Amino acid sequence: MNGTMKIIQKILALTTLILSPLATANAEDFLMFNGRAIEVYDGDSFTVRLTEASRQFLQPFLTPAESRSGVIAVQLAGIDCPERAQNHPYWQQSRTQLMRFINNQHLNIQVEVSRNQQINRSASRFFAVVRTYRNGTAVNLAMVSSGWAKDDYRFSFGYPYVMAQWEAMNRRRGIWANTDQYHAENEFRMRLYGTRGNTPEIHPYPEYRTQGNGKRGGETPQKFSQSVSQQYTQQPRWKNEVPGNTRIKVPQFKNP
Repeated sequence: MNGTMKIIQKILALTTLILSPLATANAEDFLMFNGRAIEVYDGDSFTVRLTEASRQFLQPFLTPAESRSGVIAVQLAGIDCPERAQNHPYWQQSRTQLMRFINNQHLNIQVEVSRNQQINRSASRFFAVVRTYRNGTAVNLAMVSSGWAKDDYRFSFGYPYVMAQWEAMNRRRGIWANTDQYHAENEFRMRLYGTRGNTPEIHPYPEYRTQGNGKRGGETPQKFSQSVSQQYTQQPRWKNEVPGNTRIKVPQFKNP
C-alpha cells in the first residue's frame, strides 16, 4: 500500500511540474499604481508625481532620483505620436490633445512585468497604459481615436487600436486631415493588414479596475496577473485593399 501511495505521489508531483508552466503561459503580470500628471512633453510623453503609497510600492523599480523626488516619466505604450525632440510637424497639436486628457488629472497607470520580473521601462521612463480617474478609457486608445496619434504596429494592442485608427483616418481627424499623410499611411496599412491572416497579435492590458476605496481610480498599488489568451477574429478593413508584403518603409510625419 505504501509503495502504491509513493507511486501516486510521484505521478502527482510530475504532473504539477508539467502543468505549472502552462498555468502561467496564458497570463502576464502587471504593476498598477497611481499619480498625478504634472507636465506634458509631447503627445505620448509626460511626467507623473506618484502618490506616496505608489512611490513606496515602486521602490524596487525606481532610480535614486525618482525615489527621492517621487516623479517619474511615462510614455504611452503601443502608440506613436509626432515627436517634439525631432520637431515633427503636429507635435504641438498632439501635445495639446494629450493635455486635454490628462493635465493635472489623477491617473491609474499599468505597466507590464516580464516573467523574469523585469518591468517595462527604459533608463529614463516607464511604458504604460494610462487611464484617468474620471474616465475608464485608456488614454492611449483615446489619442489614437482623436487622430493625433497612430497605432504602433510593432507594439500594437490589437484590434481596438487598429480600428480606432481606421475610423480616425476615414473621418480625417487630427493628422489625417493632411492628404499626403493620409495616403501614405493608408497605403502602408493596406499592405500591413490588407490580406487575411495579417491581423496584429493581440496584447491586451487589463480593463480599468475599481478596487481600493470603492471609487473608480482609487486602487491600491498592486501586482496582478491577467490572462492574455483573448483573441479577436474580426479582420480590419482598409479602403482599396491590395495584397502585398509588410516590408515597406513606415510613413513618417510629413509637413502640412
